[in-house]
Amino acid sequence: MLFSFEKTFGEGVDPWYDKAERWVKKKFKNPFVQHLALGFIEWLKQQWIEVKVANAMRDIDKQTEQIKKIWEEQDDRREPIIVEEGVFGDEGWSIEISNPIVGGGTSLPISKLVPPSDAQ
Repeated sequence: MLFSFEKTFGEGVDPWYDKAERWVKKKFKNPFVQHLALGFIEWLKQQWIEVKVANAMRDIDKQTEQIKKIWEEQDDRREPIIVEEGVFGDEGWSIEISNPIVGGGTSLPISKLVPPSDAQ
């Protein structure tokens, strides 16, 4: 005598494909029909997973676009960051930088050298 049983773990809700597989195993006793039905359920399961992944990716793309839009609205640097004014080579030529981050930087150390001597 052959006993066959199936054990499920946990108290969660079984997915539709597990319920369908159990139903096919109970309903169809012919191994050929049972094999075809289980194969069809497996194919449907793969299609279902692909659609769920595509839907999740589409939702992620929508959320990404929303985040980009929010960041662009919050970004108050619509103008060029650095503006240089002056003509290179003119006397008194200087560069004016309009970026507050760059303009308020630390000063560089200036090295002072002693003029060379002619002593021997």
